[in-house]
Amino acid sequence: MNVRLICGVLLLSTAGALGCGEGSESGGSGGSGGTGGTIMIEPGPTCLAFCAKVVGDCEAFEFDEPACRQSCEESLAAERAKSEACGDAVEAVFQCATDLDCQGVFDWRDRVPLDDYPCRPTVQDVDLACPRT
Repeated sequence: MNVRLICGVLLLSTAGALGCGEGSESGGSGGSGGTGGTIMIEPGPTCLAFCAKVVGDCEAFEFDEPACRQSCEESLAAERAKSEACGDAVEAVFQCATDLDCQGVFDWRDRVPLDDYPCRPTVQDVDLACPRT
């Protein structure tokens, strides 16, 4: 799994070419009213901190913090359903990105430099813990 895929996991889609700024699942119907069959998951501390940093502080993505928090928590739950190790690895990437300054967040998002971008080792751990079949 690479940063693009983690970004896709965050958005619950596999947006190409870092298409994280393409919007969120909450767009379109124009509401956060809780109708339409979506079950809201209470975000935990990792997702709260991650979204406050990358969306709130750094404005690294075009979706809003509530959409980020919900997608982050749903993503962690989905990865933990595969295995605890996979969920832990994905959570570690979110935590790593949270610890970066904004330039580091942009470099992580854009994978710059490609062979040594911020959080690369934790992203590689996701590759090992969450094999895609």
